[in-house]
Amino acid sequence: MKKMRSRLQQGFRWTGYAIGICIAVLILSFLAVEAWPAIGAQGADLLRGIIRDKAVAGLEMKFNQMQDGLQKLKYQLGLETPAAPWNTFPVPAATALFTRTTPSSPETQTPPSFQPTTTMAVLNNPEPTAMPTPSVWQPAQLSPLGTADGEGFWSEYIQDAEGNNVAYRTFVQPDTSRPYTLVAIVAIDLTSTRLHFVLGSIEPAGENNQPRSGAIPEADRGANVLLAAFNGGFKARHGQYGAMADGVVALPPRVGLGTLMIYKSGRVSLGEWGPGSAITPYVEAFRQNGPLVVQEGEINPRIHNNSPEDWGYTVNDVSPTVRTGIGLSADDKTLFYFCGPSLSMEMLAKSMQAAGAWNAIQLDINNYWALFVKMQPSGSKLIPQALLPRLMVANVDRYLWDYSRDYFYVTSIVR
Repeated sequence: MKKMRSRLQQGFRWTGYAIGICIAVLILSFLAVEAWPAIGAQGADLLRGIIRDKAVAGLEMKFNQMQDGLQKLKYQLGLETPAAPWNTFPVPAATALFTRTTPSSPETQTPPSFQPTTTMAVLNNPEPTAMPTPSVWQPAQLSPLGTADGEGFWSEYIQDAEGNNVAYRTFVQPDTSRPYTLVAIVAIDLTSTRLHFVLGSIEPAGENNQPRSGAIPEADRGANVLLAAFNGGFKARHGQYGAMADGVVALPPRVGLGTLMIYKSGRVSLGEWGPGSAITPYVEAFRQNGPLVVQEGEINPRIHNNSPEDWGYTVNDVSPTVRTGIGLSADDKTLFYFCGPSLSMEMLAKSMQAAGAWNAIQLDINNYWALFVKMQPSGSKLIPQALLPRLMVANVDRYLWDYSRDYFYVTSIVR
């Protein structure tokens, strides 16, 4: 009897040791991923090949919940307080959403309008005309969603070679239950810049496996030419969302999904791909990444369904995590980029709507994959500077090299 009791005690002891080791490994893994996001990103990719997407999604959901819980605890203990993600130097408030003091040339014809509710049949129309002549441009102050100092005030962010402001940035505080969630917003003037899309050398992977460099063309990499770059969307295995660049269709477009379209003329449109939509010779690139989050200024009610297929492959939940998105103003002349931590789909949508996005989609999610960099000239070189330096810490120069994932970049029309 004593021997049996001793063996049981020893078994319990070793079980306790094993549980303790597992907890320690989990804590160390959590801290490692917090400090080095690339570890989590690469580790998740490796695990997908072993235990499959759904199991990895479950682990990611638990990790996101732990991360969010830690943030809540820090806030409740007073260890952190909501603070502007950068020094704010607000510009004087504009009277309209976007003000241009110089009217377009009378010879410039208005491009065919893009009606998202009637899908992307506009793609069958003749190529849109060139963008209007650049003019003074300034975003209007946003109505605050929270109480953080500086919220909604736009600061000058990116200038072209002539010193014109072509991008401003601000932030909003959309989630009352998570005051630490500050969503960065960049507004880019598409009349003074040009948006480009690059297929990664590997992703999105599709049936068309012809070689791709994953690099920005040399002609667009000059100082004061390349202004900014930011992340694309999900991998092919997480939705088979359509993607095309430079005439190469990596994945065909899917009906019913939000689609960002870049024309050869430089015009950009964003709307829903419909049954009658087609890829015409006037199209340079497009990217899908789920349904429209905001459609004609209204939040898509589908964001409340927590669908893994729509908003990121997780299990029975779309956990708060780092999320990014892209949107367009109603006149298709202002591009918005969004990024924030501990962000639910509802709060991402709320931020997009508050910024003035007429149509918007989600882009990639999770810490490592979220990256927006301003390309700061230093002589003939470019120094990438992260929009959110506390969040975007790993491989911030990735877009200056051949990159495996898809991404967008912005160039000046002044060269």
